Amino acid sequence: MEKNILIICEAGISASLLVSKILESLREKELEYAIDYAPVSRVQEKLAFKNYDVLLLTPQVARYEDKIQTIVDQEKCTSKIIFIKPEDFQYMNVERMISQL
Repeated sequence: MEKNILIICEAGISASLLVSKILESLREKELEYAIDYAPVSRVQEKLAFKNYDVLLLTPQVARYEDKIQTIVDQEKCTSKIIFIKPEDFQYMNVERMISQL
């Protein structure tokens, strides 16, 4: 069963590299996950369009937790919110990130 994951970051720049690394690891493991990413400013737009299984938040957006939770509630999403640990993000430890999904 495919899982839909939305990576939320500050501006969308760092997430593109993260998406590449996660997709590479998922292919190696033969896991079916659809990965998308968006800056905080586009979260409502994304959630209005699609209900993601998991919202994966980069360390930079932890301060927007309340805002993101409000959007999730408004859009009636059932998304699980997971925060990426700063050290995992810094070293792009995608294996640990995937294990949280």
